Amino acid sequence: MKTLTLLAACLALDSTLVVAQMGQTNDDVVALISRVKATPASQIDPTLPPVALEKWLGAQAGPDAAIGWAVRSADDPGHGLPWAEADISLRGRLALVIMIATGTSRGGTATKPTFRSLQLIQAGDITEWPRLRDFPTAFKRARDLTLGPG
Repeated sequence: MKTLTLLAACLALDSTLVVAQMGQTNDDVVALISRVKATPASQIDPTLPPVALEKWLGAQAGPDAAIGWAVRSADDPGHGLPWAEADISLRGRLALVIMIATGTSRGGTATKPTFRSLQLIQAGDITEWPRLRDFPTAFKRARDLTLGPG
């Protein structure tokens, strides 16, 4: 429990720092994250069910995973960002990162959140999957690497 509290505090601080870098208010960040969490998974990947992304991720990851959310921006404003990032941790260690683009090249908010990346981060090595539907496979691999096969 102490680890989860520490992780939540770090993510909150991290989000505040990202807000300052992007020139967005905390209200902007909260609204952006809320919008992405509520987006039906099927809108991001048509092969997924029409349930809120947050609910779908939680069901796939299970109760022993922690999911933190942040808003990020690229150094190059031409990338059409900011993006919302779901950081999935196991045993207090970051395991998977999902990035959902939410901006346009003009800095406004996109009308439809768009999948950008699903990455497994282990021991300095990054493995990437091309689609959100690959999350169960990526999560199983992250779990096996973190907790052992079982």
